[in-house]
Amino acid sequence: MRGSMMVFALTPESRLTQNIARNLNLTVGEMTRRKLANTETLVEIRQSVRGKDVYLIFSCSKDFNNSILDLLMVVEAMKNASVRTVTIVLPSFPYARYDCVSRVDRCPIARLVADMLQSVNCDRVLTMDLHTPQVQGYFDVPVDNITAEPAFRDWIKELHLNEAVLVTPNPEGTKRVANFSESLGMQFAIVHIGEAVDNAGGGNENRYPAASLVGNVKDRDCIIYDDIADTCVSIVKTAEFLKQQGAKRVFCMATHGLFSRESLQMCEDSPIDQFVVTDTIDQHENMEHYPKLHTVDVSHLFAEAIRRVHNNEPLLKLFKL
Repeated sequence: MRGSMMVFALTPESRLTQNIARNLNLTVGEMTRRKLANTETLVEIRQSVRGKDVYLIFSCSKDFNNSILDLLMVVEAMKNASVRTVTIVLPSFPYARYDCVSRVDRCPIARLVADMLQSVNCDRVLTMDLHTPQVQGYFDVPVDNITAEPAFRDWIKELHLNEAVLVTPNPEGTKRVANFSESLGMQFAIVHIGEAVDNAGGGNENRYPAASLVGNVKDRDCIIYDDIADTCVSIVKTAEFLKQQGAKRVFCMATHGLFSRESLQMCEDSPIDQFVVTDTIDQHENMEHYPKLHTVDVSHLFAEAIRRVHNNEPLLKLFKL
């Protein structure tokens, strides 16, 4: 027996949250978070959730370390209020790149995040384009990892880029790009930007990054495709290398636009013609200052996933094109 559906969010004012609720013909549930003078936080659910299936949207990237405790407190409050189920919706999964031990003095932080979310007995997790699928293995509850590819497919058709070449900026993304290009009937290429090496003349002014290309991009439009845009160093170097190899125009698309430090200005000054990301992370303020940046809406994909989960329908359609 299913309960009725409710949507809550730690950032109810976010565009993604509002659009997800609108696609579900729901309003975002009411709750309050109050900071005390000693910086502690109190959480209060303002509506009854007894017997309800709650979908709690946690659209946060810039301040995750300070917000994760608030998320745990909200889930615990809902459990105490006799909620039927709680599904945590993480549009962008934090620390997804840190899924293994690269050094003996580091921990797989993605596993720590999974342990924290399960410590409050959440029933399910819904996310998009995990950096590595093995993160799902850290959970004992179901984790639905949907893809942003349908939204990117529409963007490609809108810009009439069906004859473009899909490019991965690192060999690790080959499988992602190969699968997507096959579904679109497009060609793909692989770029590898290595460490800087000395030219014959020696000296720092003669150092250049060792780069290699698998595929043909000459006189072709190219679309660099990655899951996360953070420092964007490799993306910009890939764009420059593609232009050197004769590419006509260079576009870039990434699911999660973290854009740390001066990355957006770097992209703005690069040969990239347009940089499109999804709205898993709000880009409204960035778009006002960086004309090359555009977004595609994925709220309908999350809304459809929530509807299917609630109605016990398969999500296979949202996992691949």
